Formats: sequence, structure tokens, C-alpha cells
Amino acid sequence: MTNPKVRDNQLSFAGLVAICVSAMIGSAIFDLPKNMATVAGATAQILAWITTGIGMWLIAEVFMILSAVKPDLTAGMYDYGVKGFGPFVGFLTAWGYFVSNCATNAAFAVLVMNTLNYFFPGTFAGGNNWPSMIGASLLTWGMTGLTLKGTKSSNRMQKIAMTLLMIVITVLIISLMGNFSWEKFTTDMQANVVMPSVHNLNLGSVSQQTLATMMVTLWMFSGIEGAAVMAGRAKKRSQVRMATMVGFLICITIDILISLLSLGVFSYGQLMRLASPSTAAILTSIWHNVWGRNIISLTLILTVLASWISWLEMICELPQHAAEQDGTFPRAFAKTNANDQPVFAILIATVTIQAIILMAHFDGQAYEKLLLISAATTIPPYLVAEAYLFKIAMHHEYSGKHHPKRGMIIAGLAFVYTLLMGVSAGLKYTVAEFIVYLVGMPMYLYARRQHGQIVFSHAEKILAAVIIVIAVLGIDVLMGLIKQPFMTLLSLGH
Repeated sequence: MTNPKVRDNQLSFAGLVAICVSAMIGSAIFDLPKNMATVAGATAQILAWITTGIGMWLIAEVFMILSAVKPDLTAGMYDYGVKGFGPFVGFLTAWGYFVSNCATNAAFAVLVMNTLNYFFPGTFAGGNNWPSMIGASLLTWGMTGLTLKGTKSSNRMQKIAMTLLMIVITVLIISLMGNFSWEKFTTDMQANVVMPSVHNLNLGSVSQQTLATMMVTLWMFSGIEGAAVMAGRAKKRSQVRMATMVGFLICITIDILISLLSLGVFSYGQLMRLASPSTAAILTSIWHNVWGRNIISLTLILTVLASWISWLEMICELPQHAAEQDGTFPRAFAKTNANDQPVFAILIATVTIQAIILMAHFDGQAYEKLLLISAATTIPPYLVAEAYLFKIAMHHEYSGKHHPKRGMIIAGLAFVYTLLMGVSAGLKYTVAEFIVYLVGMPMYLYARRQHGQIVFSHAEKILAAVIIVIAVLGIDVLMGLIKQPFMTLLSLGH
């Protein structure tokens, strides 16, 4: 007899696509014109989208091939780490992914509060004042309550949000097309001319501009692995590959249209000066009334909430699986409620999000820094997946239509592209990853002893030592990110 609870928590093809799209589009789409224009003109943006399209397709293809040739590995990147490189690497992958996307949801909370400031001017200014912190905290625990109700109910919300999002995005794109000026688009395409009348600056060489967009575009596609991560809850695991492809194509088409069409309505200098979310300001200007702002703001809030659930489900899926199958997380992470949701993992994620939200109060650029940290810390899990595909392809561990030689080429190229994104992240965000790993290592030690497993192999001891050294040295590098919040906290005690 089929277990009704299990059946109710299985994801359809549409559900898998919704998870991919909601995770990828999330909040970033609403401020894409400003974020891209801040670092690049039209020429560099075109090159960036070509590069991103190829690079992210390679990464998507890695996950699609792995889902096809290793359908039994239902925990995505975590399983790839364990099977390819041992339990410690698997743990680091799951833990890094967990913390990274807790930062994502904290960024969502800041953005929602900042957006509400449109409707309550001055109350939630910046999204990180004390009223914002209270509102964000209430929102965080409310979303946790909704997620704990189960995949079926949360997926319904995601589908509704995605439907509304697609309608609003279509309206936005049509509005941009109707006001597009080829003359404006082709003026100062290389963004190297100072034009005070339209606030244009010299943004450097085209190559510098293109490289600068990589963290923006990485953030836009963080979540491309969503279907692979949630494969264990799919009705048909064979649909994971197609859901990933469809989700990717939807998102990159939308991203290209919105970022480039905006440059035919405003100069890049004007776009970089718009208040966030910039699409709200754009639509308000085009329509000459506040309806554009209101529609974008309300859609952003609903979409962010749907994306929030997607991330919360995905990041908690990995520790739950790890605790159940491999003993790399404490047993508590395997506990589920009546709705088959990993209740302990979700609560730990919520507490982590809450802590990050409180820290964000002391940073004037909280949203931007949280996005960069989140994007940078997704790079190692991608590298692990790519390295695993390369390894199994090199050893011919699969056959059929996905030829191993092709797998090696795709994995190798994706690995190089991901490393390039890591370089673009900068040193301080790279070392932040190692600090995250260091913080998580005591939990791994506890879990291995709790499960009666060998803690480290010889190679894993070397890896652990490298992590400790880089993390300790990296704390000094990272002080530029944490010094101000720390000093502010100290001053409060006097």
C-alpha cells in the first residue's frame, strides 16, 4: 500500500521547475538593471550574458548528466562529495551550502523590509534598522512555520508566486520594449565616457567590466541545482534533467531581456542611481504613476517568500540525508515531523538566519554583502559536483547516451568557469568560505563519534589542517567585513 504522506510530499515536473525558477530568480531579478549597470555598460553586459549563458549551461549540464547517470544519488551535491571524495568533503559541501543559503534568506528578509519602506516611508529605511530587524525576525519564524507544514503546501505557494511573477515580468518586458531607444542603448556602450548629464562614469575596460559582472550573474543562477538537490522528493527522478533545463532557459531569457532592454530606456549612470528595487523605479517612470512601484514591490515580496521556502527546503534536505545515511551530521538532523520535514535542521537554519539578520543591523550595505557572501560560498559545492563528474567519466563509471568523454569535457570546462567566478569574488569572500568550514568542523567531529565512525582519513587530516590555517589567516583578511559591526557592538556596552 502506498504511504499517503510520502505521495503528498512528492514533487511533480512543474514543482521541480518551480523550485529551480523560484530559487534562481528570487529577489535578484528585481534589482538586476541597477546591479548590472553599476559595474558594466551595454557591451560588457552583452559579453557577460554570452559568457554566463555558456558557463552556467555547462554547470547545469553537469547536474543534468549526474542526475541521469547517478539517479540513486538523491541528495545532489552532498552525495557527489561523499561518493567522490569521502565523508569529510561531503560534510563540507552540505555545511557550506547550508550556511551560504542561510545568508541568502537573511538577505531576503532585509530586502522585504526595505521594500515595505515604499509603503511605510522612513519606517523600514535600509531594511536593517530596528523596526526592520523586528519585522524580519517575525517573517523568518513565520516562513519556518509554513515550511514545516510540508512540501505540498509550500510548493503550492511557489506555483502561485511563479505564476504572478511571470505575469508581472511579461508586463515589465513589454513596457521596456515599448519605450526602448536604440540611440540611447548605443550611446557609450563601452561605458568609458564621463557624461554628467546622464551620470555616466568611466567603469574601466570592457574586460574589467565583464569580470565584475560575474558575481552578479552567479547570484542570478544560484539555485540551478535545485531540482537535483530535491530529486529525492520527485515523483519521477527522470524528470530532474528536463526540469533543470527548462528552469535555466526561462531564467536566462528573462535576465537578458530585462538587463539589456533597461539600457535602452535609461543610461547605465541613471540606472546605478535608482533606488532598490530598480525595476520598481523603472516601471514607475515609464507609467508615470505609483502603480508600477506598487505592483513590483508586492510581487517582489511574494516571490521572495516563495524563494525563501525553496532555499529552506533545499538546504535542510542535505543535512537530513547526511545524518540518515552517512553519519556526517548529528542524528538530530535526521528527525522529521508528521509532514516529513526535517524539523531540527529547519530550526537550526532559522536560528542561523536570525543571527545573520541581527548582525546585518550593523552594516549599511547588508543586502549587497549578504548576496556576495552567499554567491561566493556556493562556488565550492559546484566545484565538488564538477570534479565528481570528471572523476566518474575518467574512470568510465557510466555509459549510454551520456558518453564519458563528453562528460569529462563538460566537467572540465565547468570547473574552469567556476574557478573564474571564484577569482572574481575576491580574497575576502573566498576566505569567508574557510571560516564557515572551520565553524562547522566541531559538529562533524561530534557526528562521526556519535555514529561510531572514523573521524578522518589521512588525506582528510591534511585537508582539515589546510582549512584551519587558511581560516585563521583569513579572519584578519575578513576584518574589513566584520570590524565595524564588532566595534559597534562594543560601543553599545559603554
